[in-house]
Amino acid sequence: MNDFKFKNNVLHVENVSINNLIKKFNTPFYCYSANTIIGKINEFKKYFDNSNIIICYAVKANPNIAILKIISKLGCGAEVVSIGELLRTLKAGISNNKIVFSGVGKTSEELEYAIKKNILQINVESLDELRLIIKISKKLKKKVNLGLRINPNIDAKTHSKITTGTKNDKFGLDIETAEKIYKNYNNNPNIKILGLSIHIGSQITNINPFVRAFSKITNFIKKLNKNKIIIKNLDLGGGIGIRYNSERTISIGLYAKKILSISKQLKCNIILEPGRILVGESGILVSKVLYLKKSLKNHFAIIDTGMNDLIRPALYNSEHSIEKIRKEKNSKKNYTIVGPICETADTFIKKSSIKKLKINDVIYFKNVGAYGASMSSTYNSRPIIPEIMVYKKNFGIIRNKETVVKQISKEKIPSWIFKIKN
Repeated sequence: MNDFKFKNNVLHVENVSINNLIKKFNTPFYCYSANTIIGKINEFKKYFDNSNIIICYAVKANPNIAILKIISKLGCGAEVVSIGELLRTLKAGISNNKIVFSGVGKTSEELEYAIKKNILQINVESLDELRLIIKISKKLKKKVNLGLRINPNIDAKTHSKITTGTKNDKFGLDIETAEKIYKNYNNNPNIKILGLSIHIGSQITNINPFVRAFSKITNFIKKLNKNKIIIKNLDLGGGIGIRYNSERTISIGLYAKKILSISKQLKCNIILEPGRILVGESGILVSKVLYLKKSLKNHFAIIDTGMNDLIRPALYNSEHSIEKIRKEKNSKKNYTIVGPICETADTFIKKSSIKKLKINDVIYFKNVGAYGASMSSTYNSRPIIPEIMVYKKNFGIIRNKETVVKQISKEKIPSWIFKIKN
């Protein structure tokens, strides 16, 4: 997080003091460094210069339209999993021929829209989905580019809720089924099976699962390509992890070397779907201490951020480093930091050593640029918090706070409810 530095003992985001942002925007709020995103993208891209690698940002990581605009301006594509993400990417100016559509539950509406937009590739995850695509493409009189998503039965060695490549997971097709589909449908006039796809999980911090999965899919392609080159696109997914605390991380140079070797062997385009690695370190979550409370076993710091704003700790038992926005010389104390939500799961860290806190102190969570705002909710009828972006000396809102009044305005009371008697 090189764009988050202390100057005169106060946290700055690029060239903007966090104090200036707090004066203008009430906590809690997300804040992103555009320069960090640009730097991460360019750093990732440099390993694949002058190659046939297509970088398709995983929109689910953070779908904010401002972030997608940066992705677009730097020439990247997108990997989407819903019509909503597809609409966002097109609005941001990402080229349709750099968009891949994944996901196990695409509706007929979503598939029809994607087919009409002539995107690069739809990654098929079941035989039923394939049959629906054929039906829609026949109706539209279009020939659709498809990839078959393979489930390689490889354990990504990550959290169980974000592993996606084992035989117990809902994603993809086993190799035997994929081979049968290829043989039975390859000559269908409404589709063109030109790709294979894999994605084994998220927040992967060991390269070995990638190597095993890549080897499996490479051997399968060699089998299909026995007589001629059939597979033109190989989508190797994403999933590279970042360092939240003390985790080891994968060498991108080594990862790139493996991928470029595969590209050379198979003579096909390689699609990559980085998400977290491009935006994860670009964001912080700024929050205020509401109360301090001592129990028999804990010193609680109750803050104005809830699990509805940042669900990763509750959902994945993940821990984000938390610090005060001011550098101080006072001593540290062990705090359990919790939010206002009526769930015990609304706990961010337990008994962690932090500089002594007092009411109204402002703290910040590190590395929340991915799967932070994108997974937020209105649980407990709390508003969606704002998102702010900084670039050099410039800053502005990239998502307004959604008020509870606006939430209620979307709800209706049917007339017959008024007729209910006590």
